[in-house]
Amino acid sequence: MKKRPFFIFFSLIGISVLSACHNDDAAPAKEAQNKQGVTNGGTPMSYDNQSENTSFNFSKFDLEVDYKGLNNDYEADYENENDEIEAKVDDNINDEHLNGDKAFNKLSSKFKKLNFDQHTPDEDVKKEVIDAFGLKKDFQSFELEVRFSNGTEKEYNFKQK
Repeated sequence: MKKRPFFIFFSLIGISVLSACHNDDAAPAKEAQNKQGVTNGGTPMSYDNQSENTSFNFSKFDLEVDYKGLNNDYEADYENENDEIEAKVDDNINDEHLNGDKAFNKLSSKFKKLNFDQHTPDEDVKKEVIDAFGLKKDFQSFELEVRFSNGTEKEYNFKQK
């Protein structure tokens, strides 16, 4: 009679170990994750979102616009390197902070309004970005760093008093 509890105990342990070692759902999930791009904040972005990138004239877009007052700035970061997209929006004016897919979706709608290239005059680039992002024109500083699709990098810096 004493052998029965031991048999049940070891049988349960054996079943638990075997079921833990055999997880059919783990392999497909890992494979699906490997087919997705890497983003800021650990949120994978699907290739569907990345395909929208082909219409952008740049692979990097780093915008910082500062206004008078504390916590009164806007930052947008986007980078697509080797089909790995990182996107981030820090909008302290409207208290909106986004990473990954949400940031990419927010930025892509604005990026589609941009038509400038490396030959566009700096003032025109500034105006186009301010308009596309719906930002106020009374900023203290405007800093934009762009890497165009052809690899050319350009910085745009404006200061106002």
